[in-house]
Amino acid sequence: MIPLRKRRAMALPLTLIFLLVGAVLVGTALYMVEDMFSASSHVVSETQLYNAAQSGIEKGKMVLVENRKDLDRAEGEYKDDLDTIRAKRENSLDPLDKEEGLWDMTIDGLPGVEVTVDILDCNYRLDPSLSFSPGQPGKDELSQAQRQDLPPRVPFIDGSGGGEVDDDRFLYGYSNVIDPNRNISPGGGHPSGHHYVIRSTATAAKGSEKEKVLSLETMVVVTHD
Repeated sequence: MIPLRKRRAMALPLTLIFLLVGAVLVGTALYMVEDMFSASSHVVSETQLYNAAQSGIEKGKMVLVENRKDLDRAEGEYKDDLDTIRAKRENSLDPLDKEEGLWDMTIDGLPGVEVTVDILDCNYRLDPSLSFSPGQPGKDELSQAQRQDLPPRVPFIDGSGGGEVDDDRFLYGYSNVIDPNRNISPGGGHPSGHHYVIRSTATAAKGSEKEKVLSLETMVVVTHD
């Protein structure tokens, strides 16, 4: 039988052990809860960004459909930025996405998320000073950033049909979203409509350390009415 004095002396170490074990269990539980909360928050944030970007895509489609009879279908010429190949109305200098207020939009129910929608015309050529392929005399090769920004190119060759390509340098380049080759041939006669790429970018907590960005991109064909 353990004397009363020794039993009292053992109470303190046992209490400390129980407290230590309890602290470890509580710490582990808090870590697991925090990890689950972080993962859930990440999923919710990604879902919100996706929904916002998808809303931008649908808004871009609506704008194209509403203005389909007034769109400028002339071949554009890419120079040094996307402004030169943005979709626009006939006899208008401003791009359609700017006129329709598609830059820096807000989506109802998604506070703190901004959406920018670009509507890019796929019927374009490069400026004579630029080239997709390296080593062209008197030409500057496109940078990697320019290649990634450019939409796929759908050739419209007036009067020729068949979608021929008059310059094989346009076979170079790629799109990491839509197609491994930027040159898309509709094949067999004139295409039935005009091709555009709608690019929607959703940004949360813009300008802060927690900024998150998600982009979606799709190609649409506007038929000739």
